Amino acid sequence: MTLTKTIAQNTLWQIIGKIIGTVLGVIMIAVLTRYLGQEGFGRYATAVAFMQFFAVLIDFGLYLVCLREISAQPEKENFIVSNVFTIRFFSAIIFLGGGALLIFAFPYSADIKWSAVIVAVAFLFISLVQILTTVFQKYLKMGQVALAEVINRLGLLAVVVLFVVFKGHLPALLWSNVFGGLLYFVMLWWLIKKFVKIRWAFDFCYWKIIWKKAWPIGLGVALNLVYFRADTIILSLYRPAADVGIYSAPYRMLEILTTFPHMFMGLVTPILTTAWLAKNLDRFRSIMQKTLDFFMILIIPMVLGAMPLAHQVMLLISGPEFIASGEILPILMLATALIFLGVLFTYTLVILEKQTAMLKYFFISAAVSLIGYFIFIPRYSYFGAAWVTVAIEGFIALTAIGLTRRHSGVRLSFKTMGKSLLSSLIMMAAIYLLPDWHVIIMILLAAVIYGLAMLAMRGVDKNLLKEIIKTKS
Repeated sequence: MTLTKTIAQNTLWQIIGKIIGTVLGVIMIAVLTRYLGQEGFGRYATAVAFMQFFAVLIDFGLYLVCLREISAQPEKENFIVSNVFTIRFFSAIIFLGGGALLIFAFPYSADIKWSAVIVAVAFLFISLVQILTTVFQKYLKMGQVALAEVINRLGLLAVVVLFVVFKGHLPALLWSNVFGGLLYFVMLWWLIKKFVKIRWAFDFCYWKIIWKKAWPIGLGVALNLVYFRADTIILSLYRPAADVGIYSAPYRMLEILTTFPHMFMGLVTPILTTAWLAKNLDRFRSIMQKTLDFFMILIIPMVLGAMPLAHQVMLLISGPEFIASGEILPILMLATALIFLGVLFTYTLVILEKQTAMLKYFFISAAVSLIGYFIFIPRYSYFGAAWVTVAIEGFIALTAIGLTRRHSGVRLSFKTMGKSLLSSLIMMAAIYLLPDWHVIIMILLAAVIYGLAMLAMRGVDKNLLKEIIKTKS
């Protein structure tokens, strides 16, 4: 089986799983927004955002370092995964425990504080899942992870619906996150036994090696947190809970969508690493180019399609109480597209072992975003938060692209971007001209129009499609 087909099939399974998971996630947002309302959903989003700040800190670069290490040293896989898993477990206890204590120093209501404590338990399991996922990514067995994620989402949604039916209060409602995280972890722990044997491992000499490789990424992650998570927290301190709810409803969609580029780059990273270490620049460039083209095909219609359909989408998902969120969705879709590009090139810098080159730009982004949030959120509420996020994500994407070109010497073509842009403009014009049909019909028609336009412009390689569709090796 060709490499393209193997990646494509793994991606296909993940896309199917991600589509199902996204639909279930959107249904859950719909259930929660309608049950909690603007203020209740705002309190829910505040508790989750506060603990997400610490949950992301836990990673400290361990995910990317583990993925690169097991790709570069497959003979030490059990040793590497066991040590990284052990580091992750104890760092999660420290950071999440600290976050759960720290929230009691903030001027939040009691239900937000106790909700955050419960969310901390859920994030413990999710943080461990992330390390297990690196093994499945290396072996291109992400279909199993996709299945586990779908089951996790189903379980999570079922528990949320039960709490809503029985009129559970906010902290109790968040126990559903704990159930979902535990279910996800147990499934992957059982499946991973076919590939590696994980034990508690305390090789402190190796921990120092991991730390040396991980700290630049970890510092970048910490700085990244300031501009990616601080907006909701600052919004919750300056504006009423209803504003947080209006901003968080479309923001949750951004969070769901931005898991995809990380998932895809998790598949591509081991192969890019092998090509780079072998000094096979033609292969390295080819994989990078295909990945960039794939992302362009996805993100441009996503941004332009959100402009005419945003209000209808938010009305469908969250109900009339969140119709104002339709003003925010197109802005956050632009931020999502920039995150796709940023993920592609920041992952590549890790493969090149040039992650330290991004640190000063992460620092600049963190400082500027904080200044921007404190200036614009008090004046413009969620609009200020959204546009500052777009500006910072754009800056990160552009600097990562420039640094990747400088350190790899690889120059990529942006021809597919032009074809995708033109096809998306045709699609957007068609949406404006079509009658005011149901939003789901409009989305399906938009996808068909965009796909036909891309095929007509040869923006999609027909031979590649045939290779992916073939069933035989």
